Amino acid sequence: MRKAKRFLALALAVSIAFPAGQTAFAATTSNEVSVRERQSAALAREAGAESMVLLENNGALPVSSKKLALFGGGAVRTVRGGTGSGDPFNGGLSGGGDVAVNQSERYNINILNSFEKAGYQVTTADILKKYAVGYDKEYQSAAVNPMATFVYPELEFTDAELEKAKKGTDTAIYVISRNAGEGADRTMKTEATVTGDDGQKKTVEIGDYELTEVEKNNLKRVSAAFDKTIVVLNVGGVIDTTFFQEIEGLDALLLMGQAGQEGGNALLDVINGTVAPSGKLVATWAKKYEDYPASETFAKNDGDSMNEFYEEGIYVGYRYFDTFGIEPAYEFGYGKTYTDFEMNVTDVKADADKVTVEVMVTNTGSTYSGREVVQVYFSAPDSKEAEKEYQQLAAFGKTDELAPGQYQTLTLTYDVSEMAYYNEAQAAYILDAGTYYVRVGNSSRNTKVVGALKVNNTKVVEQLSNQMEVQENRKLEEWSKAGRTPYTYAAEEAEKSAAKVIEIDSSVITTENNASPYEDEKVTTYTTDKDYKAIQTYESVEYVDKKDVTLMDVYEGKASMEELVAQMSIEELAKLNCGSGWGVANENSPIVGSNSATVPGAAGETVAYEKYKIPSIISADGPGGIRVKQEYEATVEATGEKTTYYQYATAWPVHYMLAQSWDTELLERVGEAFSIECAELNITTLLGPSLNIHRDPLCGRNFEYFGEDPTVAGTMASAITKGIQSEAGVGACLKHYAANSQETDRSGTDSVVSERALREIYLKGFEIAIKESHPTSIMTSYNQINGVPTADSYDLCTNIARGEWGFTGLIMTDWNGGVSHASQSMHAGNDLIMPGGSSKASEIMLGAMDVAPVFDEKGQIGLKDALMFMFTYQEAAWNDFEVAANGKEEVTATVGEGHTATVDGSSVLVDGEPIYLEYQANIWWPGGNYKTPVTTDVAKVSQDGKSITYKGNYKDNNNICLGDVQKSAINNLNIIMRSNDMVRVYGTKNMPYTEEFSEGLKEYQTVAKSKIDLYYKFKLEQAQEEVDKLQSQITQAKQELLDAQKQHSNNVLTLNNQIAQLTKDLNAAKEEVKALKSSANKKTVIKPKKSSYTVKKGKKVTIKVTVTNANGKKVTYKSANKKIATVTSKGVVKGIKKGKTTITVKCNGVSKKIKVTVK
Repeated sequence: MRKAKRFLALALAVSIAFPAGQTAFAATTSNEVSVRERQSAALAREAGAESMVLLENNGALPVSSKKLALFGGGAVRTVRGGTGSGDPFNGGLSGGGDVAVNQSERYNINILNSFEKAGYQVTTADILKKYAVGYDKEYQSAAVNPMATFVYPELEFTDAELEKAKKGTDTAIYVISRNAGEGADRTMKTEATVTGDDGQKKTVEIGDYELTEVEKNNLKRVSAAFDKTIVVLNVGGVIDTTFFQEIEGLDALLLMGQAGQEGGNALLDVINGTVAPSGKLVATWAKKYEDYPASETFAKNDGDSMNEFYEEGIYVGYRYFDTFGIEPAYEFGYGKTYTDFEMNVTDVKADADKVTVEVMVTNTGSTYSGREVVQVYFSAPDSKEAEKEYQQLAAFGKTDELAPGQYQTLTLTYDVSEMAYYNEAQAAYILDAGTYYVRVGNSSRNTKVVGALKVNNTKVVEQLSNQMEVQENRKLEEWSKAGRTPYTYAAEEAEKSAAKVIEIDSSVITTENNASPYEDEKVTTYTTDKDYKAIQTYESVEYVDKKDVTLMDVYEGKASMEELVAQMSIEELAKLNCGSGWGVANENSPIVGSNSATVPGAAGETVAYEKYKIPSIISADGPGGIRVKQEYEATVEATGEKTTYYQYATAWPVHYMLAQSWDTELLERVGEAFSIECAELNITTLLGPSLNIHRDPLCGRNFEYFGEDPTVAGTMASAITKGIQSEAGVGACLKHYAANSQETDRSGTDSVVSERALREIYLKGFEIAIKESHPTSIMTSYNQINGVPTADSYDLCTNIARGEWGFTGLIMTDWNGGVSHASQSMHAGNDLIMPGGSSKASEIMLGAMDVAPVFDEKGQIGLKDALMFMFTYQEAAWNDFEVAANGKEEVTATVGEGHTATVDGSSVLVDGEPIYLEYQANIWWPGGNYKTPVTTDVAKVSQDGKSITYKGNYKDNNNICLGDVQKSAINNLNIIMRSNDMVRVYGTKNMPYTEEFSEGLKEYQTVAKSKIDLYYKFKLEQAQEEVDKLQSQITQAKQELLDAQKQHSNNVLTLNNQIAQLTKDLNAAKEEVKALKSSANKKTVIKPKKSSYTVKKGKKVTIKVTVTNANGKKVTYKSANKKIATVTSKGVVKGIKKGKTTITVKCNGVSKKIKVTVK
C-alpha cells in the first residue's frame, strides 16, 4: 500500500529557460583549415602509423621505389572508421553529413590520393578512379541513414589492365577493406544489390570475415604478376587470413586498420619506412572462426540472439587459446617491425605489495629505428576452489624510438593483489597459495619465465559482496579446462626451474574491505513541505527551510546541494534528470545569438533553469571523433539573416587501432586534442571512450573497443580519459557499461554471465579506468545482465560503481535506454535519461507519485508527448489514472468557457459532439485519431454541464520516491557545476576534473623509462667495471702475499696462483675493453657472394657471405617465412614449398637480406 497519495497535474510541454548571456555558439563562418585542425591532423597521422601492425614480411617492406601498383577498392575508397555514433563525419545524431566528405581536400583518407600527393606514380590509377565513380554513385543513394554500413563489390580488372600495371614496377599493394558499425553484427560474407554498368540491379557477394572468391582470384593474379605483393588490411576487426598461406607469392601482410582522416598518409609513412611499424595485436587472430570460444552461440549463430550465455567464463581471447592449447594465426600482443630487438630482464623483485620487472630493450638491427613493447604476464596456480587461465597480462610498456645500437631500460610494476581471482563463495578476491610465474616478452606466445613468486598461504586481498549473480532459473554451465593440454614451448620447464624464486609472506598482505556501503539502498528525501511523508520503506525524510537557492550559491559555498534540490519541484527535477529530447536545442533551425545553445549534430543536451542558475550541458558522440554537423545554416538573431557556419572536428584512428599502439602517452595526447576540440565546440561531455571486451570478432562495434584484454582496455581508456579531462569543464563518458558484446537485438538481449567472469573480464576495464582517471560520467548499455536492464541495476550502478570503486560522477543511459525504465533507473543510480524528453520525465514522475490526467478545454483527455526510438508522437495523457467502470476513485475535468457537456442516452457529449477516451498515433507520420467515445459507464456530467467526472483507479506503480529523483539530480548538478557551460555563463572558475580528484587516483601498473643510450657504451661500462674490479682484487691479493711472505705462511703459493689467474682475467678484460672501443669505430661489414638464390622444393643451397670486423660475434641466419624455406645456423637453406622469402644474415647488429625463391 502507498503511504501517501500525492497528485500533480503533468504539464503538456517542457518549458526550458535559457539564461541571459548563455552564448553557447562556437562555430565559425570561416571554412579555412585552422591551426588546431592542422595540429590534430598531424597527431592523427602519427597515431595511425604507430598503431599499424606488421603481420608478415619477407623483405618486401619497406618499399623504396616510387612507382608501384595499387589494387583493391579500398585503395581508392579507404575506410576511415566504423559507422553509427562512432562516425564523426556522418552529420551527427540525425545524419545529414556530406556524402563526399571522405574525398575532401581537408583530409588524407584515401590511399591513392596520399600516394599521388607524395609524388608516387601509381600504375593502376585509372582503374581505381573508374571504380570510384561507380562507388560514389551507389554511396550517394545509400548514405541517407547515418546508422547504415555501406558495402560495395570488390574492384575487378582485366588481364590487359593487369599487364599494363606491371610496366616499370615489380611491386603491388593489394588493399582489402571492411566496415561495420552500430546496430548490426558482422557476418562471414554477405550480399548487396547494386546498379551495374548496364543500369540493371544485380546481387553480388560482399566479403566480411571471409574473403570473396573475387578477392582471392584477384590476389592470385596479382601475386603471379609481380615480384613483390604486399597485402594491406583496411579493417576494423579480425578477418580470416588463411589466404596468405594458401596463395603463393604474397610477401607481406600489414594491418593498416581504420586510421581516421589521415589514414592514407599514415599508411604511406609505414610503407616507405619513414615509420617502422610498432603496433601489436590486442585481439587474437584465429586460424578459423570456429576456434573462438563464443562462435557457436554468438548472436544468431545458435538461433537465439536474445539470450547470450557466457559459457566460456573467464576463457576469453588469448586466455582461452593458451589454456585450451589452440594455435592461433597471430597471437595476442604479436607484431613485427623493420628492425630487430633484444630483451634482457635485468632484475625481478617482489614484496607483499608490488612486483617489479626491469627489462633492457636493445635495437640490434643496423638500418631502421623503431619501438618495442615489453609485455609482462603471470601464470597463477590452480587451487581446489578455482582453476586459472594459462597466463594473463599484468603490465606493459613501450620504449621510446631506438636507433640501431641504442637501448632503453623499462621498469614495470604491478600490484601483487592483481594476481588474485574472484571467489563467488567468499565474495572476495583470493590470492591462492602456490607459485606464480612471471613471464616477459613481446607477445603472449613469445615470452620467457623470469621469476617464480611463492605465496606461502592463501589470502583474501579484497572483501566485497556478490552483486551480479546469475538468476536461479538460468542454468549457466561454465567451461572447465580439465582434460585440455595448454600451450607450451620447449624451454618452458627449464625456464621455470631456473627462474629466480621470491618468497611472499601472505600474512603481510593487507586485506582491503571495499564492500559497498550502499547495500541497504537507503535514500533521503529533502523537502520544504512539512506534510510530506515517506512513501517507500527505504526512504527517510529531512526537512529544509524554504528559500531562494541557486547553483551559484552552492558553488560559492552559501548553500548545500541538498538545499537546492529541496526547493525544486518533482517536475523540475524529473526534467533535469532527462535530456531535452532528440538532439540539441534548435537542432533543425539554429539561431545564433545571446540565448543560443546550438551545437547542431550533437547527441543531446540537458535542460537549463535560469531561476536556479543551472545551465544546460551538451553531449556529443566521440569514440572516433566529435560527431557534429560540419556545416549548417543558422539565423543571426541580431539581423535575421541566414549565414553558413562551420564546426570541424578530427576523425581519429578507431579505438581498436589506437589500442594496438600499446602507447598510453600517445592516447593521453589524443585525449588532450579531443579536450581542446570539446572546449572550442562548447561540448561538456564526450561520449567515449568505449571499452567493451572483444568477446567475439563478429561484434559490429569491435572497432570502437580496445580489444579482448581488460588490462589493455582499462589502461587505454584511463589514458585517453585523462587527456579528455585536461581542459576545465570537459568530461569523458565511459561506455557501454557493461557486457555489451553484440549489436544484434542489442536493446533487450540478456547477457547471462557469472559474477567471476564479470568482475575479472567485463567489469575490470571499467574499474581500472574509473580508479585511474575519475571520469565525469558512465553510460549504461542497452542489454540486460542476468535478467536486469543495466540502467535499472542498483547493484551495477550504485553498489559496484559508486560503493566499491568510488565513482562520484553521473551515470546516463544509452540513447532511449533499451528495455530499462526511467523511474527505476533513478533508484538504481542511473541519473540521466538520454536523450530524454517530456515522456521520460513523465515516467519518472509517475514512478514517484500519482500523477493526475490532463484534460483539454472540452473535458476530453489531453495529449502528451511520447518517444519511440528517435520518433516523438502523442498519446492520451491519462498518466497514472486508468478509466474503469468499476473504479473506486474519481478525477474531474473542468469544461472550459464556451463549452457545455451533456448526456445523450449513454453517450457523453460536449457541444453536442462525442468526446473520446483514447488517442491512436502513427509514429511514422504526424497526427493521429481519437477513438473510443466516453460513455456514462465511466463518466458523469455535472448538472451545469461544466465538469465531467471519470471513474477509475490510480495505478499502484509508485516504485521510487522523491529522494531517488533528488539523488540523481545532485549527481547531475555536481557535473553541471563543474562544466564549461557554468564557466561561460556564470563566470565560475573550475579546475580539470581528473586533476580535482587526483589525490584519490590509483595506479594499477607503472612504467618508468631510462634515458636512451648506445648499447656498446653500456657493454663498455660493464667491461671497464670488470677491469676496475679485477685490478682491485689483484691489489688486495698482492698485499695478502706480502703479509704471508713476512709471516712465512703456507699461503704464498696459493696467493701467487691467485694473482696469476687474476692477472690473466685482467688482461682478458682489458682486451674486451679495447675491442669494444675498436668496434665503436669499425663497423661490421657483411658481403654476400650473391644477392639472391634459387632452390628447388626439397633441395638445399648454402648462402655464402664474408664478414669483416665481426668482433667475435656470431653470424646468424633467419628465414622470414619458414613455410617457404628454412635455414640452419650454418646458412644452409632448404626449400619447403614454392614461393619467395628472404634470409636475414646478421652479425654484431648489422644485417643483410638475401632473396630466396623456391621453385
